[in-house]
Amino acid sequence: MIDIKNLYISFTKEFDALHNINLYVAKGEKVALIGEEESGKTTLIRVIAGLEKVQKGEVYIKGININKLDFKNDISLAYIPQTPVFLENKTVSENLKYVLKIRNYDEPTINYKVMSSMTTFKLDNLKNIKIKELNRFQKMVVQIARTSTRKVDLFLIDNIFEDFSTDEQNTLRDYINILLELNPEATVLITCNDAKQLGYLKFKCVKLKRGSIEKD
Repeated sequence: MIDIKNLYISFTKEFDALHNINLYVAKGEKVALIGEEESGKTTLIRVIAGLEKVQKGEVYIKGININKLDFKNDISLAYIPQTPVFLENKTVSENLKYVLKIRNYDEPTINYKVMSSMTTFKLDNLKNIKIKELNRFQKMVVQIARTSTRKVDLFLIDNIFEDFSTDEQNTLRDYINILLELNPEATVLITCNDAKQLGYLKFKCVKLKRGSIEKD
């Protein structure tokens, strides 16, 4: 699914954000990128999501060079960042419907998927609330619920447990597990500062430090 060869990314002349990254992730594999702040894990996720340009090296997704990958047609990718992006002046329901409308789902299907998602992720009481009125945890749950409305080949989940309470982290883990159950064949990359944040979720852990993958 993902094949990264000799990847380098730098934002200054003095420092490589990513240094000679070589990583292969098979289809259906669940991999956790573990590292402290400035380890490079978020930059790596953003490269795979097509949000950072490959400066040196090669990145392939489904055998296609990322520079030639059509993210709309070649793969169904879900990027779940630490800071969600929404239509802030629209309601929770409207935000969930929007991602389906732009993918040309018909109205009955949209309504069914949105209703099911809000029930699964316990958002019924928030459906008519504008996103800008939600707290950070509620926004994260809405982001996960929004992702659940469609089939996904590749999940990229970036540091979503950070700065939440223990109970909130437990809830987020349960909701991520629901996403994985809905997409059992999906490939997953998740980043965490500490492997303990994964809890009961079973992932192969890859450690990053100062932009490099640490060898066992």
